Amino acid sequence: MDWMSVVLMQNFICALIVSLGILLPDLYLGYISKMLTCTIPGTTLFGVVAFAGVLSFIRNRRVLGFVVGLIILTQTIQINHWAYFGAPIHSQDISKVFFELDEIAQTGASLIHVLWPVWLVLCASIAVILIGFSYTKNRKNLPYAWGLVVLVLGVTPVLSSIKGPSFFYTKPTSSTIYNTVRAFSDWIVHSKSKVKSHDYKPYTVAYGASKIKNVVLIMGESLSSRYMHLYGYNQPNTPYLDSLKNNPNFAYAKGVSSSVSTRTCLQLFFNTFHNPGFVECIRKKDANLFRLAQHQGYKTFVLSAQNEKLFHDTGTEFVDVFASEKEMRKDLDEKGDEALLDAMAALELGDKNFIIIHLRHIHTPFGGYAKYHPELVMATNHKNRASETQQEYSNAIAYHDYWVKKCIERVQKILLSDTIVLFTSDHGQLLGERGLFGHNQMQPEVADIPVWALTINADTALITPLKNQQVVSHYDLGKHIASLLGATVSNPNEHPTLQYVHGSEIYSAYEYMPWGKSVHGPAFLKNRWIGEGD
Repeated sequence: MDWMSVVLMQNFICALIVSLGILLPDLYLGYISKMLTCTIPGTTLFGVVAFAGVLSFIRNRRVLGFVVGLIILTQTIQINHWAYFGAPIHSQDISKVFFELDEIAQTGASLIHVLWPVWLVLCASIAVILIGFSYTKNRKNLPYAWGLVVLVLGVTPVLSSIKGPSFFYTKPTSSTIYNTVRAFSDWIVHSKSKVKSHDYKPYTVAYGASKIKNVVLIMGESLSSRYMHLYGYNQPNTPYLDSLKNNPNFAYAKGVSSSVSTRTCLQLFFNTFHNPGFVECIRKKDANLFRLAQHQGYKTFVLSAQNEKLFHDTGTEFVDVFASEKEMRKDLDEKGDEALLDAMAALELGDKNFIIIHLRHIHTPFGGYAKYHPELVMATNHKNRASETQQEYSNAIAYHDYWVKKCIERVQKILLSDTIVLFTSDHGQLLGERGLFGHNQMQPEVADIPVWALTINADTALITPLKNQQVVSHYDLGKHIASLLGATVSNPNEHPTLQYVHGSEIYSAYEYMPWGKSVHGPAFLKNRWIGEGD
């Protein structure tokens, strides 16, 4: 064997070891532990080995370090997402990884018992890749091998740009590296692509006399109606809300969220958003609820237990008093969301008031309330992740029911009459259905939310619209709140039965779920993307 063959053998060995490192998460998590549903098709195996072979010829260490670092970073994001949510990361959700690190860290810490094999195999994967390059120091280098790497890395983004994002749906049965390349390629291309202009007609708003003096809207967090006893769940976790069922001042209905993420939901809800891609509705804020309230002489308040960044483009310029987690951090740390009740009691109210209370519970980790009320915690000794998570979630709903009781008692003390309290949640939650967890996924369960209303010494006819509907969407509720304020919002682009659950990145090309109202509740249709015949 001549020296050239020996040198090229080093490249071949490097390619095999690096390929093993890249595919190690799939091998262990997909085939051995079966934690993920991924497999390694022959084409993927060939592609990874070929790509690793090209990497073995790169001379410049900085270029090599950048490419390997990119592989490690994107794979780490992909595999952790897959292990937690039960599905590959979608291109729309990649940005959240970089802007919600604190929440990701809290969630990860609460699931160490589930995610530790993932972290261990990722460390092993990194070690194997590094060994592959360090062990084969005598491999042959080619001066322009980096150009071939750039060409290979650019193929998928180019195809994504040409064929559109729907062509690059991730596949939960394919390998992690396959889905990583697809998701990140689509993110690179379409995260910068603006929503195309539509021929939507502008909203019109007609003003009249307000119907009630005080509107209190509670915006919940990650609450699904299907896990609440009020809506038929088999655990008695909503005793207070259950006690209101036959109260003539109370009404409740199944709800459908406007979006699968908190930030987007708040933008859509407070701007009475309806049609896919109609971003002018948000920019102009013609039907913004805070703006309508201000026009009608209401004093407007927002008390949020979460980060103020979530209220970007919600119309906070029309809010008189805005207090977020930053302003109430100490009290929230000591009391949890009950600190919001103290903050509400301290408000300097006007003759008419529009008050928003934005909750943090039932955000993951679901047991976050336990340090404030350990007496509400029930045992969660279950054999699998799904049943344990569902029990933790049900426990959190029991705390939520307790919080709602305290909230209503506080409202009755400070707003004695002519008051309506409305509740909805930003989005729902997946708790093991089809092996999926969390939100930010375009699934019907994530859109499942509760909607209820309670009048306090006010005309009960104001809640009749909620009693007469099989399902109430965020859009329906937003228009109803506008009517309570004395503003009639007319959207000439409405469909009589068709509505939408929007994706989490509404300013770029995004996925949405159409759904139709029926006597049996919401009927979800096939998901679509902005630009596909919309």
